[in-house]
Amino acid sequence: MALLSIITPNWLVRMTKGLSSSQKSRRDHYRSQISDLRSLLWMLHDHNTRYIRCPQSPQASKARKEIEEFCEQLLVECSNPQRPLFRVLKSRMEQVLSSLPNQSKAGWYAIHHRASDHLIYIIDEVTRSYLAEGTLDATYEEYQAFWQTWIDTKEAQLRYEQAVMRLMEGKTAAWQSVNLQSRILQKRMHQLSLMSSGDATLAFDRVDNRFDSVIRSTEEEIPASSLIKISQDLSVILLHLFDRELIVRTADNESVAATSEDIKALPLKTG
Repeated sequence: MALLSIITPNWLVRMTKGLSSSQKSRRDHYRSQISDLRSLLWMLHDHNTRYIRCPQSPQASKARKEIEEFCEQLLVECSNPQRPLFRVLKSRMEQVLSSLPNQSKAGWYAIHHRASDHLIYIIDEVTRSYLAEGTLDATYEEYQAFWQTWIDTKEAQLRYEQAVMRLMEGKTAAWQSVNLQSRILQKRMHQLSLMSSGDATLAFDRVDNRFDSVIRSTEEEIPASSLIKISQDLSVILLHLFDRELIVRTADNESVAATSEDIKALPLKTG
């Protein structure tokens, strides 16, 4: 090693150190961005759950203003190549937040759902950029496996909600569709639970039991509002899982245990 140091040109040593420093700077930047985007995702979630019954209240207006300002700050702090990405995020959030106060309950949920999905895909893109700067291919592959299973579950959940909406509209064979989509969503949940921790498994089990009841039931035995509530509870669990995965994957060389205090507790009482 000493001989290698002697024969290595000084310019190559300086360049290697510069590349290493630049890579660390990019990783630190991406890690900070992911943390901020996680905060924004929870801000959006809290707005959705707190203010749907009072969308025009001063508190709701203040919350929307805070989200808009947060998006503006993200745009200011992003790197130049990321600017189009965060400019679109800011524009999308402004459009969504300005339209929400005049929406029906169904419209509110639909718009919030699309806004959250848009944000989630941006978080995924930044996370992949962060992981690509690392040296462990296995970490990237593990994240990719989680993401694919998680997003498949989200898509199955969307199809389930669409089936419930058709049921509420009195469409023909809507209950059969709800039953089928419940089975598909259960299968996706089981796949995701195999990649999750113990408390996540407990939370999944509670929702899973409620889907069992749906599958065993006949039409009109379970009100549509209860069917939607199951999906809403599942959304919270999925959000917690995604948040936890981001914390673990951006912990760098620190132990995962050291991040446990930052991980929101999974909701176990979903019934």
